[in-house]
Amino acid sequence: MRFVHISDIHLGKLLFQQNLLEIQADLLKQITNYLVENEIDVLIMAGDIYDRSVPSNEAVEVLNDFLSSLILKHHKKVLMIAGNHDSAARLSFASGLLKHEGLYIEAHLQKEMKPIIIDGVNFYLLPFFKPSYYRYLFEDENIITYQDAFEAYLKRQNFDFKATNVLITHQFIAGNKEVVRSESEVVLSVGGSEIIDVSLVEPFDYVALGHIHAPQKIAKETIRYSGSLMRYSFDEVLQQKSIVDVTIVDKKVSFKLVALKPKQNLIKFSGSFDEIMNLEDNHHDFIAVELLDTMIVPNAIDYLRTKFTNVLQITYPNLISQQIKNNTKADQGFEKLSSLELFAQFYQKIKGVPIDDKSKAIITKIMKGEDDHVA
Repeated sequence: MRFVHISDIHLGKLLFQQNLLEIQADLLKQITNYLVENEIDVLIMAGDIYDRSVPSNEAVEVLNDFLSSLILKHHKKVLMIAGNHDSAARLSFASGLLKHEGLYIEAHLQKEMKPIIIDGVNFYLLPFFKPSYYRYLFEDENIITYQDAFEAYLKRQNFDFKATNVLITHQFIAGNKEVVRSESEVVLSVGGSEIIDVSLVEPFDYVALGHIHAPQKIAKETIRYSGSLMRYSFDEVLQQKSIVDVTIVDKKVSFKLVALKPKQNLIKFSGSFDEIMNLEDNHHDFIAVELLDTMIVPNAIDYLRTKFTNVLQITYPNLISQQIKNNTKADQGFEKLSSLELFAQFYQKIKGVPIDDKSKAIITKIMKGEDDHVA
């Protein structure tokens, strides 16, 4: 048995008002080509198919074209679950009819998980669900956390672990190590109650996870987040996005990560304004610039866009750290200081350097002018 595992496609996502749909459609075409060229018959899509519960018509068309090509033209099977971004009702529309064509969608929590059996492997589809879904379905008001709900739900199922079993789910599964997270992910709950211990899924031969955007294993190699389709925030610029090509023979699992190549990527440059302006031009990718200058550079965005058309973000980490580090509260005895001395003290706390003589002369002139005006 060989299959490809992907998740967190987020069709229709906007990045700083930039529509990524054309890039996403091209990446899905790359996945189609990979499946066809390598004669792989099964694709797993582990949730967050759309970026919003009410997707745009364009996003729906992209998914429709992708699935139609895979299933009707190339005769592949697709196993899909709903993520926390998806509308279960919209994602599962006509799923009963499409099942006969090779598209298996599970968007709602079912009382009993019935496996989809392909080449002797049991695939269990477990969509995203909140503890409240479990409480409603099983009339159990004792369930509070995601851990409680997930554990109670699995205990109700009848798994044959002598067989080869693959679990597909979209939850925050974590192990002993800290999970690498991204700004583009949605926090499911406050206070960490969304975390589910990895030990609950360890009996499965392979666990195809969705929700976390950084590709990574959890506890062991066969429990994996495939990661998002592409970089969806600038804190992901060091992540190599990929798909997981999985092979299972006699319950022995092997896999490889296959890199995706987006038409446009997210890149971050860091340095002083002068250093950044000396870099090679890039009028193609989406750019974030981290300016290490200790003062605001006037009209920086205009200058930078002559070299980088798609600059979406400029930050000044040194200024932010200085503002956090420096206490803007006046020192003891401030009431004895002159207006100029008080301003100079404030200036140094904010800027991190003493006010220069030229600036001091300007401030003195302004203050003197105000005094004259009051008089």
